[in-house]
Amino acid sequence: MENKRAYGWYFILPGLIGVLVFYIIPFFLSLYYTFTKGISIVQFVGLDNFKELFNNPAFMLAAKNTLKFILIGVPIVTMLSLFLSLMMEEKLYKFPRWAMLSPMIVPVASALMGWQIIFGEYGMANKVLAFFGNRPISFFGEDNAMKILILIFIIKNTGYMLIIFTGAISSLGKEYKEAFLLDSNSYLKYTFKIVIPLIAPIIFFVVILSIVNSFLMFREVYALYGNMPPNTVYLLQNFMNNNFYKLNYQRLSTVAFILVIGISVLIIAFLRFQEKHLDH
Repeated sequence: MENKRAYGWYFILPGLIGVLVFYIIPFFLSLYYTFTKGISIVQFVGLDNFKELFNNPAFMLAAKNTLKFILIGVPIVTMLSLFLSLMMEEKLYKFPRWAMLSPMIVPVASALMGWQIIFGEYGMANKVLAFFGNRPISFFGEDNAMKILILIFIIKNTGYMLIIFTGAISSLGKEYKEAFLLDSNSYLKYTFKIVIPLIAPIIFFVVILSIVNSFLMFREVYALYGNMPPNTVYLLQNFMNNNFYKLNYQRLSTVAFILVIGISVLIIAFLRFQEKHLDH
């Protein structure tokens, strides 16, 4: 029996070492940098890094833009994908599920070339505007950059979230619908009273996954604008990337720690809300 346990440890040891080296140890090192200053001569400074960070205009701009992006993009992706999955479940329209994943499969550089063809200075959208006698619009300029970035985020992520919702809804037993429709013919009431409460954990998962994917939009911003994008799309990832180039590990670690705390608080709050909802 002991030999079998030893063999088991041999199998999981490579994975444990990988998690330890690439996740756990770097996390505690970052936590150490959060409360210190200096590289060769390290000094413990307590919460000074946090005070300095919240007095930094670049960080406040990046935090505001990132929060705005999440508050607009994530709800739209969640609600749109849920709506489309409900329509697919009721067979109100048909669309091959594999095609829903294509926006996530296409490489970022190739996808941005397509967006440039549509929204570039001489793109299709401006040609249509010129045809009707309107002035061209700088879609990637400062005034419209956030709108285009949110549009790219929606198109890129809706299909994947739709697949998740479709799987959750199709796994619900048909007896729920049959029993409910005996008392009511309203599909809308069935959706809000039966479907959404039953798939609430999946909705929570989609929201968290969408928030995580929103941070991955840095690739698009960096490919379009480089290190210094317009102020309207200067995100936390840009701020962290610039500080990485400056080797400012303390500030970089402090931002990462704030993000971890923020996402953790969000998850705990949602879980508490879900527990109270289930109790009632």
